[in-house]
Amino acid sequence: MPKPRPTPQARALADGLRVARKAARLAATEVADKLAWSQSTISRIETGLRAASAEEVSALLSLARDSGPWWFADVSFQRETLAQYEKEATKIVAFGATLLPDLLRTPAYARATNSSAAVLGQKRFVAYIDEAALHRQVGGPLVMANQLRHRVSMAERPTVELRVIPFAAGAHAGEAYVLLEFGDASPVVYLEHRRCGLFLYRPCDVAPYLRSTVDAVALDPARSVRLIESVIEARPQRGDFLGQ
Repeated sequence: MPKPRPTPQARALADGLRVARKAARLAATEVADKLAWSQSTISRIETGLRAASAEEVSALLSLARDSGPWWFADVSFQRETLAQYEKEATKIVAFGATLLPDLLRTPAYARATNSSAAVLGQKRFVAYIDEAALHRQVGGPLVMANQLRHRVSMAERPTVELRVIPFAAGAHAGEAYVLLEFGDASPVVYLEHRRCGLFLYRPCDVAPYLRSTVDAVALDPARSVRLIESVIEARPQRGDFLGQ
């Protein structure tokens, strides 16, 4: 019988508790000793394999608060959680309003934006890109030219669908987001901001992204690729701010 996996909500809570503990400079063994819990209990709670009760969450956060300034913890754990969700999702839909979505970025473009590109594998991936992101120079002309070529190459995969929202579409309600769908769990939406990210789990919050109006104004995949190719041809091919 396959080992049950934690739900996205359980993992998000587990990640938050683990980050709070580490930010307070507490070892898992210390927490177990102070709360008179077993180390296996701490481990299972911090991996999402065991649902923590409200009383247990309160005890863990109180201990972290009393031990150090846990509220200043780095929010990078949200990106780690997103990466884990991306590995487990069966379908990913991403919209990039001003930058190209992470999962189709080259390493050089990812370095210029302080992001990372996860391995897509065989999962279905749909990327919506505002035309403005094709023209915004990140990392220099060479990095951008290579990134756009990479985008065209990735669009040839049968599991990847690339859709560009042209300037001619006018104003639209699109915002940068990642929608993750799972085979055995409810979908999750990730919204990224400058200093932090936000996960949406409640069906009423996720629903608007499942029926996004962006699809109605985006070009079809073939026209999207042709538009990107025209942008490549029009871009300067020399010079690079990052020395790539």
